[in-house]
Amino acid sequence: MAGKWLVIAAIMFNPLLCFLDTKGLLHASSGVVALAELIIIFAGTWYVRQQMQTLAITLALIISAYVVGAHLINSTVSLKILHDLWIPYVFYLLGTLSSLKTAKTTVWISIVFVLFFGFFELLAFNVYGQFFNVWQYYVDKGALGTNVINYQNTTSFLSGNRAADARTYFPSLLGSARISSVFLEPVSLGNYATILFAWGLSLWKKGSGSEMLVILALGFLCIILGDSRFATGCCFLMVMLRFTPLVRSSLFVIGLPVLVMTILTVVGSTHEIPGVHPGILSDDFKGRLLFSGRLLDDWSLASWFGLAPSPVYTADTGYAYLCNNLGVLLTVTLWILIAFHRNSSPEAAIMKTMLAVYFSTSLCIGANAVTIKTGALLWFLYGALDASSRNSLFPGASALSVPRETRAG
Repeated sequence: MAGKWLVIAAIMFNPLLCFLDTKGLLHASSGVVALAELIIIFAGTWYVRQQMQTLAITLALIISAYVVGAHLINSTVSLKILHDLWIPYVFYLLGTLSSLKTAKTTVWISIVFVLFFGFFELLAFNVYGQFFNVWQYYVDKGALGTNVINYQNTTSFLSGNRAADARTYFPSLLGSARISSVFLEPVSLGNYATILFAWGLSLWKKGSGSEMLVILALGFLCIILGDSRFATGCCFLMVMLRFTPLVRSSLFVIGLPVLVMTILTVVGSTHEIPGVHPGILSDDFKGRLLFSGRLLDDWSLASWFGLAPSPVYTADTGYAYLCNNLGVLLTVTLWILIAFHRNSSPEAAIMKTMLAVYFSTSLCIGANAVTIKTGALLWFLYGALDASSRNSLFPGASALSVPRETRAG
């Protein structure tokens, strides 16, 4: 049961801190936000400590040593990458200690919170802003600079508004608002919707087709609320892939992100501007993709291994964020461990393929997919589907040999 509530805590701690910050009960500095997140992670780590295997801990120590060593050589390497990598492992283990019933309950609890806050924000925007001043919250925690001008004088996040004529879904009805709900920014609501699609498609034939159809419909509702073009495209790819033989292919899982990153780099090489470092030329999906490719193409070999700083910030492209902080060799190695992990059920194998689509596409335009507010649920659900796993091609890479009698609902 602890896993379920830790996942809900991971989803809800940001709106709670935002509320306290808005009402002047707490100054939500970056340190306060980090502390809240670490408390959740440490609680999860403590709960799964007996399921951690020696090989997995050894691998974690090797990765930590490499990142710390790279940081000593290249001070721009962010030690936060270690925190980002620990989240999947801990919440995967929490999932393996939970039943499928508990996982489904967790999904429904999250949906209730997301839709309640989402419609509150949509239908009573000004009142919502009195309780949740998201702009000020992001300024206080340092994610938005104090010099960033709030042109629209809004309480929403920077990307919380889109010109009405540029909105994809129902612009005449919903206007310019992009709903963020409990995630406080619309990108994560789109990611959450994609996770619902991955879950629903994975369990489609496991005796709960009607329930999963409702999950998919609610996921699409979240896409509409957040006006997420990324989620629209990603979910469409998931649906198409679900009905192909590749849906349980480990080779496809390992090959997809490598192929996407290679294509990005090649495209970037055809759009070089001599003497000019890459930048976002247009702040749209196409512009973000082009920026990612140009940045990867611009790097020296040392940058690919995290031993030299990137000439341009990497926060807006996930592949660059991982490779420049973790190194391309370790990044690919970790993905191989995930891709060739032997799943215990067809549903878990399908979920893994859906995750491959999600990360391969999401990492093109940012590193938002690694945050705890959506990552906790994602890996918890995957772990719950894979709870009965006994053997892995890479022992220690995942939660293995979890005794059946220790798994609680």
